[in-house]
Amino acid sequence: MTVTTLSGAPEALKSNPLVNPPKLPHGAPPLDALKVEHYLPAVHYGVETARNDVEIIKRNPAPADFANTIEALELAGALLSRVATVFGNIAGNNANDEIRAIEEEIDVAVVKYSNDVMMDSALFDRVKAVYIKRDALDLSLEETMLLDETYKRFARSGADLPEAAKDELRKINERLAALATTFKNNVVKATDAYGRVVKDEAELKGLPERTKALYRSYAEEKGNKGEWLIKLSPPPIDILEYCENRGLREEIQKARLETAYGGEFDNRPVILEMVGLKHRQAQLLGFKDYASFVLDDRMAKTSAAVLEFLDKNEAVYRPAAEKYLQKVKDYAQKLDKLPELKPWDFLYYSRLLKEETFTLNLEELRPYFDLEKVMDGILTHAKKLFGIDMVVTKGKYPVYHEDVKVYEVKDTKSGEMIGLFYADFYARPGAKNNGAWMSTFRNRGISGESGRNEFSIVTNTCNFAKPTAEHPTLLSIDEVRTVFHEFGHALHALLAKGDYSSITGTNVKWDFVELPSQLQENWAKEKEVLDTFARHNKTGEALPADVIQKINEMENFDAGYAGLRQTFFGRLDMVWHTTDPKDIRSVESLEDSVIATTWVFKREGGAQSTSFGHLFGGGYAAGYYSYKWAEALEADVFSEFTGKGLYHADAAQRLRDTIYAQGGTDDPMNIFVKMMGRKPDPSALFRREGLLEEAARASRKAG
Repeated sequence: MTVTTLSGAPEALKSNPLVNPPKLPHGAPPLDALKVEHYLPAVHYGVETARNDVEIIKRNPAPADFANTIEALELAGALLSRVATVFGNIAGNNANDEIRAIEEEIDVAVVKYSNDVMMDSALFDRVKAVYIKRDALDLSLEETMLLDETYKRFARSGADLPEAAKDELRKINERLAALATTFKNNVVKATDAYGRVVKDEAELKGLPERTKALYRSYAEEKGNKGEWLIKLSPPPIDILEYCENRGLREEIQKARLETAYGGEFDNRPVILEMVGLKHRQAQLLGFKDYASFVLDDRMAKTSAAVLEFLDKNEAVYRPAAEKYLQKVKDYAQKLDKLPELKPWDFLYYSRLLKEETFTLNLEELRPYFDLEKVMDGILTHAKKLFGIDMVVTKGKYPVYHEDVKVYEVKDTKSGEMIGLFYADFYARPGAKNNGAWMSTFRNRGISGESGRNEFSIVTNTCNFAKPTAEHPTLLSIDEVRTVFHEFGHALHALLAKGDYSSITGTNVKWDFVELPSQLQENWAKEKEVLDTFARHNKTGEALPADVIQKINEMENFDAGYAGLRQTFFGRLDMVWHTTDPKDIRSVESLEDSVIATTWVFKREGGAQSTSFGHLFGGGYAAGYYSYKWAEALEADVFSEFTGKGLYHADAAQRLRDTIYAQGGTDDPMNIFVKMMGRKPDPSALFRREGLLEEAARASRKAG
């Protein structure tokens, strides 16, 4: 077993809290002690110790076996992994110019080390020696999965390529790491650079008071009292949904589309270089294009399977989306004699149409969803569903920002500590990436440093408006579901079982990873769950039952439009990663080609791709389809609870023991079958969305 030690560290590094962390409860990271100057020395020392770990494995005179090669590789480089993970979280959640200045160097150093290991022919020979005799080894299911995944990682990294091809691939991987960093930082900087000053409150007519108070506070921070400053973080969706000023809606919509589009932070050349390099990377590894390379290691397996899936979705969603869009157009014409519905009009008139149709004011729902109460509801839900207690702590665990809260997570029955949960929910323009996500400081598994099996340390990040003196953070129903969604990812890591962190928790096939998160959104729609936290922040009144029913009916009202939108994003992703780069004239021309076939509005202004972090700054390249893929699976799984009860003890235990505990220690389809006792029902999602008849018509037409 490889265990990294500090014994060989230079004296200067022994005071570095990343290399020699203070003794904190449960190995929590020393986030309050970290300074910019700590990161680079810790990363470079981490690379050095990781290389030593790998050399020991390579030089072992004993024949390669599971313990001295496969398990040893799993545990190698533990210090580097820990340091890089901490840095990645800080760079995403609480960065500054000093952090960004070293981010590329750190990312490239880590990729360079990974390249050297994964392309090492001698090391791969040892892995192959174990893999070849795998059927004769007495391995557990988890050990078998680790062996298979280790072998695949080497093969898919080019370990068998000729040296010239390896050299080219190394350069590509390092450049892609640098470009991904540039892409993310361009988005953050461009987002922060935008500011629309409003001097006349009449321009903001229709906006909720809470939103105007936020923009007023932004202006006051700049020393401009009596004005309002509209920023792009948190996303100015309220402008698009509520503002009567059509010109301002247009301006904000185009500003969002022009994030990192042109100017100092232009991501268009970054994207074009990235897709070219990924295409070449895939071809070096023996694949037609990047999508084929990625999907070879996913549930879907092939581009053809994904495109067929998207085609089926579009056949169902497009007719429903077009019907809904026509309703919105007719409503806008009736209400305001609007000559043509533009993209910046859709959310505004769609909201008004929904509110009139369901006699429901969406803004009046927000007081029922105070963020603090929503979190209370989540903790109650987690205890009832999975038997875990989550208790917020104060001062026990260091944090990187005062907004962060840390919860201890314990099993209710045994009292066993099973994780730490860090919640960071408020926007920090210029310091924090946009969006909402889950990450970890540590994955469940045996530590290469301590040699012990250690639980997960998990984070959830959102970008909600911070409370002001007059207004608490009140969420929309969609934002409530976002909290449940990200918490679903957190549960996937917190409830993980297993010895090997590379295949525990969220380390699953990418088109399976959204199942545990999207599944949790279902509970946020149910009266039994909403009754535990959805109470008016001033009167304490529970959200009325008839309102809950209307909220759920409203969701299906535009399900076709929402489904087509996700299908469009999935197809845009696939076109980026299946098209020969020499045939791409520009970012705009590629987007326009997909819009022409799949979407309902033409492009107006910038391009969505320049800030589409999932594709170019994250892990969803050739994988965005997985949101709808996993949604079809989770709709099926949730039927077990609608049929038996939201907190049915047996169903909940099976869910915990399979989908949430097993991670990547078994094949995803096997895990699904263990949970449901059968293979997936392909109609489950369309049934939930009220589009089953549309699906049947589409099927007959295709036949």
